[in-house]
Amino acid sequence: MSSASFSRLEPFLSDVKKHCLQLTRNKWDAEDLMQETLAKAYRSIQQQPERELTKAYLRQIATNAWIDHCRKKQTNESKEMFDEAQYLQHSTASDAYTIRENFEQLANQLNARQMVLILLIDIYSFTAPETARLLHMTLGAVKEGIKRARNRLLSLANQAADGSEEARHKPSTQQASTASVTKEDFEQFLAAFRAGDPYAICDTYLRFVDRGVRVEKITVQADKLYFSVRDPDGHLIHFVQKW
Repeated sequence: MSSASFSRLEPFLSDVKKHCLQLTRNKWDAEDLMQETLAKAYRSIQQQPERELTKAYLRQIATNAWIDHCRKKQTNESKEMFDEAQYLQHSTASDAYTIRENFEQLANQLNARQMVLILLIDIYSFTAPETARLLHMTLGAVKEGIKRARNRLLSLANQAADGSEEARHKPSTQQASTASVTKEDFEQFLAAFRAGDPYAICDTYLRFVDRGVRVEKITVQADKLYFSVRDPDGHLIHFVQKW
């Protein structure tokens, strides 16, 4: 983009950014939409240098671009469903149990994003769009991320099954400590989900595991997340929160 074109667009950057965020409700998509909007505005300046630039004009470019994006997404819905079946197939009950056991034993060898993708999709059966929404990721990033995370977990599980030195000497996160679980611990767990923070979700989840607390189930219904948690004494505790 030429310096002359940028100088014409610069006074509107803040407003365009705000408008893109209002349209997408997601900072990652908002950044992509803003770049597309500025690119289209630049081409318009090149084609019609005399055109007056206004907030309304740039907002309209952004709005039209977002509408086109949403239409393409709807058109590709059937393709996305096929991808969902290919990459995010639901596990059987026994598979889910094995995944969870491997995950809790080997989680300290996964990064936070790998951990939370396996936790949400393979253990609690979130869909790809639900996971993307919660973690503020694109659908494509979720699909690629879960594929890599599963491969990593499988590799680690195979090492453990082979009795490698690394696997034998890794401490198991399943050995519960005697530390008590406080109200603040539960609040931090809920806050981590509310913020969509993978690091905080993993940290608080593994803290529960270490203290003998079992997060039995997390489900999505409309705009709410439902949690079922079993404490070390076997009591089942239910939470609900908006997301």
